[in-house]
Amino acid sequence: MSTFNRRKFLGTAAAAAGSAAILSATGNSAFAQDRRIRHFWWGNPERDKRTFEVIRLFNEKNPGIVVAGETLGSADYFTRLTTQIAGRNMADAIQMGYGVMFEYINRGAILPLDEFVGKSLDISQIDESALSAGRVDGKLYALSIGANSHVSLYNTRLFDAAGISFDPFGWTYDDLKRVAGEVTKATGVFGTDDNTADYQNFSDYVHQRGERLFDDEGNFGASAETIADYFAIWADLRAAGATPPGQVSAGLVGAELSNWGIVTGQTAISYAWSNQMVGVQNLMQDKVGAAMFPNTPEMIPGSIIQPSQFICLSRDTVDAEAATTYMSAFVNDPEMTAVLGLERGIPANAQVRAALQPKLTEIEATSVAFFDGIQGKTMDLAPPPPSGAQEIEAMFERVAVAVLLDQAPIPDVANQIRREAEGIRRRAR
Repeated sequence: MSTFNRRKFLGTAAAAAGSAAILSATGNSAFAQDRRIRHFWWGNPERDKRTFEVIRLFNEKNPGIVVAGETLGSADYFTRLTTQIAGRNMADAIQMGYGVMFEYINRGAILPLDEFVGKSLDISQIDESALSAGRVDGKLYALSIGANSHVSLYNTRLFDAAGISFDPFGWTYDDLKRVAGEVTKATGVFGTDDNTADYQNFSDYVHQRGERLFDDEGNFGASAETIADYFAIWADLRAAGATPPGQVSAGLVGAELSNWGIVTGQTAISYAWSNQMVGVQNLMQDKVGAAMFPNTPEMIPGSIIQPSQFICLSRDTVDAEAATTYMSAFVNDPEMTAVLGLERGIPANAQVRAALQPKLTEIEATSVAFFDGIQGKTMDLAPPPPSGAQEIEAMFERVAVAVLLDQAPIPDVANQIRREAEGIRRRAR
């Protein structure tokens, strides 16, 4: 399906056919006196369904403001956002990730929210830890939609069929090799996805090795030895037949959620953010289980707890007051947050969490139990990555494919990643 076809609009985009009217979520025409704003997010079928319903509710509750929703899959979202930044036509409210937030603030694409606090934006019930994560240089730029962590999602039916027993909060990379091999042997399904080109898992591993992905000066801190050792973990699994062949895995780098191995039945384990558990389960019949990303043999965790996503006010907003009114409702309104549930992570509003607890679905309860289980077992949250970090992530995924395809020796690829990362940071300064 093409990028354009995946994009969804709530109502008619203003640019389409030059229409003077926009359809609201209720289907009623929004006339000239209405204040019109746009919300753009990266999503999946489950997230999109919930978010469009929230927009419909907001439009019903707030006559005079019409919100239009736009969504793309995660693989295309930031490419489109870059185009919009260049064209100065970003949506009013945009979704943002912690890992790239600083870069967009540095580019002037996101506006601080402080002047709206206590007016159109209510943050009185938001956890201070969530607010701190959205502050840069003392200014609040980002409103946390939820908290999450990296998670290994596994097919419980396949694990049961293989007689697997393991500690989901205390397993190691050695355990992963054992578990993946046993599942493959017992079920004929590959035991795990191949994370060779997975930047999130790689970034965790760097910290597990006692290094920092970026130091205080923003220098790329992963050594060539650590990069090579990370690749070697997955090369061993691949050689043992516990992952799909390298060519298959190379074709799935950056794949949409619906194409993940655990969803398609190709593998028993896929790796995700905990807020993606709901979306994965809704695409499957088999029950999904949750475990941390593996620890090192010395039991050093790599996973962190961080905001899953933020909602931010863009530089190109046409009505900042209307946009922040919508943003405030998005994280505080009981009816709207009930629709959102935990799909984007654990809400940062204590009252919202309390209201959701009795209504959790089975997979949402699993998500909360996982989140509770990792408390005290994760690393401290590092500062937001510097400018160029997003380009480094894309470079890592591109270059790491050479390992999957056996196009170059692992040490050579590791050195190439270091050289290119250092070059990207020099240009970004």
